[in-house]
Amino acid sequence: MNYIEKRYIPMPTPKIAVVFHSVCANTYLMAREYRDAFQALGAEVLFCRLPDPNYAVTADAFPASREYKAEITTVPVLESPVPVLDCDAFFLGSPTYFGNVSAPVKTFMDSFVDYWAEARLAGKQFGGFASAGTPQGGCDICLQALCHFAMHMGMCLIPAPSTLAGTVQPAYGLCHWSGDNSDQRLTEGEREAIQSYCAFAWRIIAGRGAVE
Repeated sequence: MNYIEKRYIPMPTPKIAVVFHSVCANTYLMAREYRDAFQALGAEVLFCRLPDPNYAVTADAFPASREYKAEITTVPVLESPVPVLDCDAFFLGSPTYFGNVSAPVKTFMDSFVDYWAEARLAGKQFGGFASAGTPQGGCDICLQALCHFAMHMGMCLIPAPSTLAGTVQPAYGLCHWSGDNSDQRLTEGEREAIQSYCAFAWRIIAGRGAVE
C-alpha cells in the first residue's frame, strides 16, 4: 500500500483586529480586555477606534465619558477598512443605540461594500461585542446586527458558547450592561467571560494548519 506523507505546516502568528466605537468608555474597556487577552495568547493585534466627528464634544457631556476621554483619544483611528483585510480574525464592538449599532459603526460596516463584492472577508473569523444601559436595552439585538454584517461578508461567526466562565452571555457575542448613567464598569465576572471567550476563539483562529 502506498502512503502519502503529510507534513503539518503551522500557521504564522495570527493577526487579529479589535475595532470599536465608544463614547462613555464601556465598549472601549471591553475592547481593551479583548486586546490584552489576545496579546497574552500570542496574537498580533490591530487595535483601533472608529472615526467619530462628534466625540470631542459628546465625551465632555457626561461624567462617565470624561473619565476615559484622554485614554481613548490615544488609540489610533481606523480611517479605512483596508487594514482589516489583512487580518485573520475581526472583533467589532459597538455601544447599543436604540437596539442597534451606533452611527460610526454602521458607517464603518457600510464602507466594506466594495470588498463585499469581491468577498475579501470571506472565510475570516468574526466576533461582536456591545454595551448597553440595561439588559432590556437591546444589546443582544445590536449583536445580531453585527453578526448580520459578518454573514453578508462571508465571515465565520465565533459565537459565545454556554460553557464560558464568568457572567452568562448571549450566543451572539458578549455584552456589558453599564447602568442608566453608563458609569457601571466591567465586573470581574464580565472580564472573566471576555478572557474565557478569547481563549475559546483563539483555539479556532490559531488551531488550524495546512497540510502539504
